[in-house]
Amino acid sequence: MKRTDRHLPLHLGGALVAVAVACAVPALVAAFLGRHWPLFAIGAATIGGLVLVTVLVWKVGRWMRAPVPFRIPLTVGQQWGASSAPHSRTGAPRTTGEVMVRVVLDALCFRPLFRATLTAPAIGRGLSHGMGRSLWWVAAAFHSSLVIVVARHLRLFLLPVPGFVEMLERIDVATEMVLPKVHLTSLILPLALALLLVRRLVLVRVRYISLAADYFPLLLMLAIAGTGLVTRHFVGTDVATVKAGFLGLANGAPILSTGPDTWLVMHVFLVAVLLAYFPLSKLMHMPGVLMSPTLTMASDNRERRHLNVRNPEVATLHYSDYEATFRERMIEAGLPVDQPPVGKEGAP
Repeated sequence: MKRTDRHLPLHLGGALVAVAVACAVPALVAAFLGRHWPLFAIGAATIGGLVLVTVLVWKVGRWMRAPVPFRIPLTVGQQWGASSAPHSRTGAPRTTGEVMVRVVLDALCFRPLFRATLTAPAIGRGLSHGMGRSLWWVAAAFHSSLVIVVARHLRLFLLPVPGFVEMLERIDVATEMVLPKVHLTSLILPLALALLLVRRLVLVRVRYISLAADYFPLLLMLAIAGTGLVTRHFVGTDVATVKAGFLGLANGAPILSTGPDTWLVMHVFLVAVLLAYFPLSKLMHMPGVLMSPTLTMASDNRERRHLNVRNPEVATLHYSDYEATFRERMIEAGLPVDQPPVGKEGAP
């Protein structure tokens, strides 16, 4: 086995086992509880949501309190002030407005992935992330589909349904030839996740640095997407009953089902696992990138001098006082002095 594949069974196998356990636990619990399974599903979702909010707020608060004493902007373009080169407003922004434009382009539009080019060694073998600009398409498809899918699920918790959710429902329909309607994002989301997983397995340089923490969220979200498709299109879950159950919980009177819905409780439990895992994992890059000093600081080092406000006060010594203290030793050492020693010829 190659050196790059030595730990693949451990990391990938561990992630597969973890996802399998997360699928088996709710299925067994649903079979045991019978018609009381909604209490377990709603309880798991509530705990996952509480873990998400609590840890997320704690981590973001800790990041906000972290000192940033130096101006360390990430510049990918010419700064303002050089007449020989045009100023890059979105690469080296000077003002707050230009910084906001850069954050939108980099964090929300994935500009670093879009403009990534293959380095010279990558023409044969070596550097770069391995997919060129196609990685941007896959990342954009995954993130945009995830946002739309989450927004569409709001119809289960809100009454009346917001207008933008109904608009997304209409735009997202792939075909009305079957019922329930097939949505584009329901197909794009698992496809993008599968491509990201295949990339991590196929590319040697990416597989070499991949750990179980890299495989687990991809496999977990694939399981969530898969159980969601099965629940909607194959099992035939009554969405109206599910919505009534969530709304009943909000009113303190959850509605019990007539029997266990294994796929639905599995889907809800996997979502709860993802919510609890999110703030403890690398997925925290979503709020973290918006707080990165290199991204959110203006590049105005040529215009202003930025001092470290946390530097302690240091007592300074004027050179004349320094020479008055060490003049004799300086003369003995052959160092030049501005004034001769006191009492010598020429002394004041």
